[in-house]
Amino acid sequence: MSSLPEDSASVPWRPKRLWAPWWLALILGGAIGVTLTLLWAYRAFVIPGAIALTVIIVVISVATILRRQFHPEALEAPMSLSYLLWMVLLIFLVGPIQLVLVATNPQEIIVKALALSAGISVCIYGADRALFSGFARRTEPRQRA
Repeated sequence: MSSLPEDSASVPWRPKRLWAPWWLALILGGAIGVTLTLLWAYRAFVIPGAIALTVIIVVISVATILRRQFHPEALEAPMSLSYLLWMVLLIFLVGPIQLVLVATNPQEIIVKALALSAGISVCIYGADRALFSGFARRTEPRQRA
């Protein structure tokens, strides 16, 4: 049994998924964590870092547009407190923590990149699930006893 709520789709082998898989959150979190760490650590990484962040923003935007195409009603779900907390933590990781923990040597840069990547991945996955959890509970078929 899958941990993702699914709807019957027009194509039987391609069910509509309500939230993103864990591996997508891991890829995005890793890319964002490493990019932000290198942006703050090296001045020469400004142009490649800006390009990497642009690609990440475009990928997230296209994924949101595709999700809205498949589940327009899911994006109207009420916002939960858990979603708000995940987003505050995510904003803290990509914003103020960058100014507090400035990495100077290569070991610190590696540790900061790994820690940020893990934290951002968990926050992305948690926020995505929290955003759609209320909708998923309303649409799951009820089992008859």
